[in-house]
Amino acid sequence: MSEPQEQEAQIQKSDLLIQQRIYDMILYAYPSLEQMPKSQKFSLAQDMKLCMDRIMRLTITANKKYTKRTTLQELDVEIAALKIYLRIAYDLRYLPPKKYEVWTGMLIEIGKMVGGWIRSQREAAEPPKADAEKRYCSECSEEIPEKAHQYSVKNFGRALCYKCQRKQRK
Repeated sequence: MSEPQEQEAQIQKSDLLIQQRIYDMILYAYPSLEQMPKSQKFSLAQDMKLCMDRIMRLTITANKKYTKRTTLQELDVEIAALKIYLRIAYDLRYLPPKKYEVWTGMLIEIGKMVGGWIRSQREAAEPPKADAEKRYCSECSEEIPEKAHQYSVKNFGRALCYKCQRKQRK
């Protein structure tokens, strides 16, 4: 393998999986957009292209930034916008059902990946709850959630699990 090919392989390995999925979606979408009616190539098709380009740019930006939260939110908005554009193109019969189905599937997969990325960033930002005290039922010694503990102490005067609370009511 020549040196430029090795560098290209190295770059592709370091890309995010989501970045590759977006790239694949763009490769699939551009020929589909070229088949749209001439009247739509410079309006709806152009808007869809710009949206996909922005999705790719935001993905690269989020990957490079230390603080990703706002960039990921913008990325999520762009994906939602592209879904709407796609649906409009399908409803106006500019896209055949099969292309719409494949493209939407790709977009849904990308959306799920972005959702997971957002969730992982949110979890990383939250401090661990190691100091949370465990609560136990005074009747059966089963571990109970904080919410159940607060409710039972308020209404029954002691910590009870949900089962024991039902027994006390009867």
